[in-house]
Amino acid sequence: RVACLQFSPIHGRVQENLARADALLAARRADLEDPRRPLRLLVLPEMAFSGYHFSGGQHIDPLLEDSSSPSGLAASWCRRTAARLGCVVCCGLPTRARKRRRNSMLVVGPDGEVLDTYDKHFLYVSDRTWAEPGEGFRSLDALPGIPLRPIGLGICMDINPQDFKAPRDAFEFAMYHKEAGSRLIVFCSAWCTNHPDDPPEAFQSPLPDAYVFNETVRYWLKRLSPLAGQDVFFVCADRVGEEDLSLLGPRGASAAAAAGGSAGAEALEGTVRSTRNRFCGCSCVLSLSDGRTLGALGATEEGVLVVDIPLDQDEERPADRDAQAAPEPRACALRGSAGGRRQAQGRGGRAFRSEADAVAMLGLARACV
Repeated sequence: RVACLQFSPIHGRVQENLARADALLAARRADLEDPRRPLRLLVLPEMAFSGYHFSGGQHIDPLLEDSSSPSGLAASWCRRTAARLGCVVCCGLPTRARKRRRNSMLVVGPDGEVLDTYDKHFLYVSDRTWAEPGEGFRSLDALPGIPLRPIGLGICMDINPQDFKAPRDAFEFAMYHKEAGSRLIVFCSAWCTNHPDDPPEAFQSPLPDAYVFNETVRYWLKRLSPLAGQDVFFVCADRVGEEDLSLLGPRGASAAAAAGGSAGAEALEGTVRSTRNRFCGCSCVLSLSDGRTLGALGATEEGVLVVDIPLDQDEERPADRDAQAAPEPRACALRGSAGGRRQAQGRGGRAFRSEADAVAMLGLARACV
């Protein structure tokens, strides 16, 4: 049994966001604490309690947590919640390690001890205002109580072509996990409907929730297509709500220019003061063997998704042999190519980075974070 918490955190207000998460979990207590079907994994979104858009290091510094000694507000909540529910908790949060700021995923075991910290490898334009990229993708040999193994980790932009410039068929993230043999992929996300350098009109025409859901999940399946037909499960927690792009500040224009050229910088400079970006939700559990959606939340709702993943009889037995063993990370053997170029045109003259983006609805691919 796995669970994904989807909610709309208030930017910068960690304590209030922690309380909201507790309330949402309490509403599903019967499912989360059922002794007949014990919860094995709880996944939260990318930067779950801090908010997502920041103008630079000084802006986000008060919210960074020390990855070498995880005792901040968010990390303490993860440790306390993991111990209370008796499951692994994977949660996105901004961290600092040896003066380096990272967009990270904290992995906490059922005993409340931190097992691993994964740093986002492929950064999105909004990350580049403050964060440095992680050194590579990650797959853990095992996690306590989770029968599926190895367990792959990923954060939002990781699933896309590197910088939206790598060849669309490189599938860096999916190919890494195919070679690593990952059976379960845990994915923390803050997926948006628009890229910061989109033209103003792109933000003024809200897309229907059903359309956002269908095309977002379709795009994730497309990016995971090298794993299609294999016995792999994808567990994604994404957030909902909106944030004003003014939070990116003047440095946001520079970041957009780096990712999208001068036209992107001009677009952002002209809209940053009044434009709100919407997050997509669509938290889900996908079976990559047949492309089925085993469970999902919508594009705007808050809640906790609880899904029982079907396993073979041998896999249903608890992994007692190594339940308390620390996971062994697998080093990233793949790197994204710097090649490739923009192809196809989206609405408002927007240039997509790849054909895959054109296939995905109106650029949701490129709008991810």
